[in-house]
Amino acid sequence: MKHVDIYTDGACKGNPGPGGYAAILIYGKKEIEITGFEPDTTNNRMELTAAIKGLEALKEPCEVSLFSDSSYLTDAFNKSWIYNWENNGWKSGKSGVKNPDLFKHLLELSRKHTITWIHVKGHADNDYNNRCDELAVNEYTKHLTVDGSDENTSDVDRDAPYTGPLEETVVSKKKRFSGKVFNVEERVVKLSDGSLKDREIVVHNGGSAIVAVDSDRKIYLVRQFRSAAGKTMLEIPAGKLEKGEDPLNAAVRELHEETGIEADPASVRKLGEFYGTPGYCSEVIHLYFVYSHIKAGNPHRDKGELLRCESYDFDEVLKMVYEGRFQDAKTVIGITLAASMPELSDPRPNSGTRDN
Repeated sequence: MKHVDIYTDGACKGNPGPGGYAAILIYGKKEIEITGFEPDTTNNRMELTAAIKGLEALKEPCEVSLFSDSSYLTDAFNKSWIYNWENNGWKSGKSGVKNPDLFKHLLELSRKHTITWIHVKGHADNDYNNRCDELAVNEYTKHLTVDGSDENTSDVDRDAPYTGPLEETVVSKKKRFSGKVFNVEERVVKLSDGSLKDREIVVHNGGSAIVAVDSDRKIYLVRQFRSAAGKTMLEIPAGKLEKGEDPLNAAVRELHEETGIEADPASVRKLGEFYGTPGYCSEVIHLYFVYSHIKAGNPHRDKGELLRCESYDFDEVLKMVYEGRFQDAKTVIGITLAASMPELSDPRPNSGTRDN
């Protein structure tokens, strides 16, 4: 008999109100997500429905471990309440059992499989339970309206200046893509006027970049092909932050890996930080500057990272920035900010350019 793990959860906006349910079925390396919505329901009905939908998806009798954060569901079986209700004509004491239609269906399904009902703590450290909660909330959220009107309707006069608050509240979020460099989330946010909007957010750990200039005022840049731009670009050394990595350490590390230049971290100063595309990406790039306190070494490029290190006179590079010859944002911002540093603020006459 096949063993299947099923994680379930239900959620409701108001009680009663619009609700959603979710179940995740795991068999070996295969995972299936099942979700649904009901316009007028209760939280308990969604919890029971999630379990029903998960069990209904099984095409043959199975040994099942069913995980739920609803003691209403798990206690019904583990404490034999459901069997007593059945024997008593679906009554509990003098009153009828609530949601008998769903419990009857669950009992029928439970007799087709060998089920272990496992209660887990909600909103804790169980990733699958948290995922089910997220999916269930997303189901009812995408159907929400504001005061019964269309979700994009607002009382704000769009032809007049807006003077109200600007903050948004995240109502729900759902991971749509998980990659090595970034994730993509679909979020529903509530605006200060009460309306709901969809947001697609690229979630990124952030990055660090460094402007490294030696005592001869030579700046070290890297030239590499950028697939998104479809062209070769000249940039200051930079890279993404590893999870939990200090941005300063990342800047020093990337400088060494890409150029071979070793910098004394104590001599590295921060120029600032910026969001490249805050409309849809959470990436923050931290900019650093080091002058003179560097020495040559051997690069240690990442696998598949094909790039060349080139050195230029800083004043010539600054001129190139003003002429619009750089198209990489971090490079333009970094060089411009570095030009205001005391060591570089007095340009030398007759500067030239040199490629290594």
